[in-house]
Amino acid sequence: MRMRTRLRLFAGLTVAGTVLGVASGALAQGTSPTDADAAARVDEYMMRLENLGYTGGVLLTRHGRVVVERSYGMANRAAGLVADTATVYNLGSITKQFTAAAILRLEEQGRLRTTDSLARFFPDAPADKRSITLHQLLTHTAGFKSDFSPTDYEPTTRDEYVQRMFAAPLRNPPGRIHFYSNAGYSLLAAIVEIVTGTDYESALRELVLRPAGMDATGYKAPHWPAERIAHGYQNGRDWGTIVDRIAPADAPYWALRGNGGLHTTLGDMARWDAALNDARVLTDSSRRKFTTGYVYEGPDSASQYAYGWAVMKTRRGTRLITHNGGNGVYVAEFLRFVDDSVTLFVTSTVAELTATQAVRVLTRIAFGDAYELPPERVTVTPQALAAAAGEYRLADGSRLTLRVANGRLMAEAVGQQAYGLLVNGDTTSPPGAAEANARALGIVQGLVAGNIGPLLAAIGEGGPDSAEVARQEADLMTGRRERLGAFRSAEVVGSLRGPEGGLRTTVRLNFERGGATNIYTFNRSRRIEDLGARPFSAVELVPSKGGEYRTFDPRGGASLRLTFAGGVAVAATPGGPVTLARP
Repeated sequence: MRMRTRLRLFAGLTVAGTVLGVASGALAQGTSPTDADAAARVDEYMMRLENLGYTGGVLLTRHGRVVVERSYGMANRAAGLVADTATVYNLGSITKQFTAAAILRLEEQGRLRTTDSLARFFPDAPADKRSITLHQLLTHTAGFKSDFSPTDYEPTTRDEYVQRMFAAPLRNPPGRIHFYSNAGYSLLAAIVEIVTGTDYESALRELVLRPAGMDATGYKAPHWPAERIAHGYQNGRDWGTIVDRIAPADAPYWALRGNGGLHTTLGDMARWDAALNDARVLTDSSRRKFTTGYVYEGPDSASQYAYGWAVMKTRRGTRLITHNGGNGVYVAEFLRFVDDSVTLFVTSTVAELTATQAVRVLTRIAFGDAYELPPERVTVTPQALAAAAGEYRLADGSRLTLRVANGRLMAEAVGQQAYGLLVNGDTTSPPGAAEANARALGIVQGLVAGNIGPLLAAIGEGGPDSAEVARQEADLMTGRRERLGAFRSAEVVGSLRGPEGGLRTTVRLNFERGGATNIYTFNRSRRIEDLGARPFSAVELVPSKGGEYRTFDPRGGASLRLTFAGGVAVAATPGGPVTLARP
């Protein structure tokens, strides 16, 4: 299912909380590092990530000074192009704050007001949508569903997309509920075009980008050389670039325009960060309006949504203004700790090692807190890798399969204990895992047979439209069969602890030419609150010192540590050594 939304991974973010794993190079708690020390630690951490396959950029500013501005990894593996400070990255949904800034600039010019209703710009808008205001679109409280197109790249005209939005029923009355809507920001982009009489990208350049000095930011107008644009990688394959996908003259189309897909450089984001501190783009009053939290992002959320930003408090009581974006391959994170005058902008282009994971540790580095370095790879012989490869079983019958691919030892888990071991370094199952596993498998078996009933029952009342769910699931399965061949089987990978006492359950779908996963996040009431779908990918076991092979969790979680001897593998777990035997 297509889920291009703001990733809610920083609720209650801490920069002075629990130490992650093994403390490495921590300063005294609460002591801020010098710029030079912060830069050295960021570089050390990112170079370790780069050695594990990471590609992306890091921008760190403190008190208006650029401390780190550097890219890591390969922008184009096939061409041998190394990412650098000129590399162009995708912003994803961070695009929304630029659309919001354009609306505020037009308000400053007296050409519209955020209190204006849709009826002013669309006289033929239907009765249930005429009174929706720009403020409601900006804060995701207008009541629109998230998307009105099966992909970001479906050719649609502005009128076609607007008519789809107007013809569809609202998911809830305007003004009452926050529901993240990409389409709402596409509608704002349409209003920018109507008011200015020009296309969105041209209007954005005049209203926002040029005043900020961001000449290298846009959809296509900067005309970047192809070698500057970072390719995305997923499951080891070259995904290509979004710029290539929006090459037609009338693209980007309306599923993307205004809500995602802008591209930028590290230098331009440094200029944007600086522009948010003065009046070169927005006046003081507009900037306050821009970054004021108006509505909580959910009933239990600690963050409020502003205009293209989420606003929250860190556990130190300081204010964080942030947004992220991504499409499952490209990810970008933009965090402004405004009370501390610290900004982090981090990008990634590899689906398995993301900016969201890296920025957690980079935040800790910026504030002098403890963190864990990725494992330092040591060289081992091909014979040693081959000897370790094979299938290993655990007590519950679950399996850990190790394969050598491109000179690396890759691990796959199927079954609860093996999955817990691979992800958390522990075979202990969370409460309710068996029930969640059985339920998720039933949902997938139903979907494969064309029956969405078990999924709808698990979502419960107040969920998305059943016809829309059926269409999206059918499209997803059709696309998978086209890419991967005939469906073979489904098997539960396992369940891990999810947010706020819930469970996150993964089911693997096996096809003729590969695998895919469906991920279901169950809340405490065991109702589904989030859906995910992605290709199946293995996890590398990195050869490390002392004969260990280690996974690395860039989120800061525990890692799997294996040693091999006598045809068995031994895992170090919190409860003691666990032996994995070959069948």
